[in-house]
Amino acid sequence: MKQISKIAKLVLIGIFLFSGLIKLNDPIGTQLKLEEYFEVFSLDFPLMEGFWKFWIPFALLLSILLSSLEIILVIALWVNYKSKQILWSILALLFFFSFLTFYSAYYNKVTDCGCFGETIKLTPWTSFSKDIVLIFLTFLSSFGISQKSNKGAFKWVIVSTVLSVGLGIYSYFYLPLNDGLAYAIGENIPNNMKTRADLKFSYRYLIQGKEVDLTEMPTDTSAKFISMEAMNEKEARPLITDYKIWVDNDTTDYTKESFKGNKLMVIMPNVHHAKVDALKEIGMIAKSLEKKGISTWLLSAAPSEEINELRHEYQLSFPALSADTKVLKTMIRSNPGLWLISNGTVKGKWSAYKLPTANEIQQSLTIVQE
Repeated sequence: MKQISKIAKLVLIGIFLFSGLIKLNDPIGTQLKLEEYFEVFSLDFPLMEGFWKFWIPFALLLSILLSSLEIILVIALWVNYKSKQILWSILALLFFFSFLTFYSAYYNKVTDCGCFGETIKLTPWTSFSKDIVLIFLTFLSSFGISQKSNKGAFKWVIVSTVLSVGLGIYSYFYLPLNDGLAYAIGENIPNNMKTRADLKFSYRYLIQGKEVDLTEMPTDTSAKFISMEAMNEKEARPLITDYKIWVDNDTTDYTKESFKGNKLMVIMPNVHHAKVDALKEIGMIAKSLEKKGISTWLLSAAPSEEINELRHEYQLSFPALSADTKVLKTMIRSNPGLWLISNGTVKGKWSAYKLPTANEIQQSLTIVQE
């Protein structure tokens, strides 16, 4: 039993470390998922609407803390620091996650739990099943644990706390270390908007009184059609389905125009959460790039009045266009952020906290093309 407990403990630690590190790599992604949960619960539980909406402004903080907690707890378990209390804490966290995933699955609310960030997409029922397995592993890990903490174990808990929270903060300010999104450097946006494979269908027919599933049309002329469904819809679906750029009262297809030539996109989903003082430096970068034939666009979901006010205040001469908030937040995890594309292929991404020079932007085009 001790060997089984040891194996369960190792698996539990591995999964928690993987999950925590992936989410800390992209804390804004987890923030958006938490906000989605809070919005859903505020609508589904109207008597507690105020309670759930209270947490929305703290979603980023919760994102970093909860993701860090996953790592801290299993590191503490690994070094045998108060193992009994740690296992109870892990169980509490798992029951909390199980509630979220079960509710999402049963009521079909949040279709992706974000358990493994953007790296691995899980369906709600798969997420819930994973949590149940982890709860079982936690119970198995409880057999044979030592009641005494190892000498010096607490320092590793402190180190894991500092490194975990530090990774989350770094990724927030300076973009994820590993970009697993469809808008990452090297990705071709028009290609990601195409269907990835031909759809394959399964057909259900009534043949000689029996319902039969077929992958091809039956040759039996007496067969009666019942239904059909796509077998590979998820695999065939484009990676990008909602990329669209427009200008109000303008019939120009700016989505297609964005794939022509070299363009630096200033991504600003909203104004109230933006680091607006970065716009002064961005304006100077845009003027330098204009002389080198690289145009700049401002993409935002904010009202035109707010954007025009900012353009006037910071003397931004480049045009402002509109895009969906969710799309903009997926394109880059910074507000504002710089997103460089050349003929539809992403060449560079920069945070508002680490802006490049005009020369660095131009070099990004040259380096990738070589």
